[in-house]
Amino acid sequence: MYNIAICDDEIKTLENLTTIIENKFLALNIEGSYFTTTYPEELLEILDKEKIDVLFLDIDMPKISGMDIGQYLLNKSMDTLLIFVTSHDALVYESFKYHPFGFIRKSHLEDEISQVVQSVAKKLDGKKESLFIKVNNEVIKINLNDILYFEGESNYVNLYTSKEKYRFRETLGNLEKQLANKGFLRVHKGYLISQREVFLIKAKEVKLQDGTLIPIGRSYSENVKKELMKYMR
Repeated sequence: MYNIAICDDEIKTLENLTTIIENKFLALNIEGSYFTTTYPEELLEILDKEKIDVLFLDIDMPKISGMDIGQYLLNKSMDTLLIFVTSHDALVYESFKYHPFGFIRKSHLEDEISQVVQSVAKKLDGKKESLFIKVNNEVIKINLNDILYFEGESNYVNLYTSKEKYRFRETLGNLEKQLANKGFLRVHKGYLISQREVFLIKAKEVKLQDGTLIPIGRSYSENVKKELMKYMR
C-alpha cells in the first residue's frame, strides 16, 4: 500500500480530486492510504511524520504555496512523486525547477489525472525492480528508479544516484544488455543513463533533472534523440 497525499486550499476541489484519484488508482489495482488537507501547514506536518509516496499539490495557495512545498521536498531530498495541480497554466513552466513528476491543469482535470495516474503507476511498479552490485565484497541492492546514470571506466563502472556513488567491477556493455527495456539508454561509449531522469536534450549533451550534463557520442546521436523523443511522448 502506498501513502498518497492531496492538498488543495479549496475544500470542494480537494474532495473532487480525492474521489477521482482514488478511483483511478483502484482501477489499476493500486491501494493507497490517503492524507488530505486544505492547509499547506498541515501538509508539512504530514510530510515530516509520514513517508509520502505520491503528492498531488495545488500550486496557488496563500501563505505557503505549492512551490514552497516543492522546495521543501528538494531540500529534504524526499523520494516523493510530486504532481502539481493548477488553474494557472503559466505556472507550469515556473515550477519546472522543483522537478515535479507531472502536472494536472484543472481545466483538463479528468483527462490529465488519468494520464498522470498511469505514469505514477508505472513509476511505482518500477521501484520494485532492483539491480544487485558487488562493492568491496558486499552485495548491494539498488532500486532502478534511484539510478541517475552509469559512467564506464574500462572494466569498472561508477553508478550514480541522487545521494550516493558506487564503483564496481563491470562493463557498460553488460549493463546495457542487463537493463534492456528497463528505461536505460546508452548515449555515449562511456555513459548509460536513465531516460526518466532526462530534463533537456541538447545538440551534443543531455541535461538530467539534477543538472548533470552527459555528453552524447557522435555515433549514438541519432538513436539517442529518436529514443528520448519517443520516451518523453
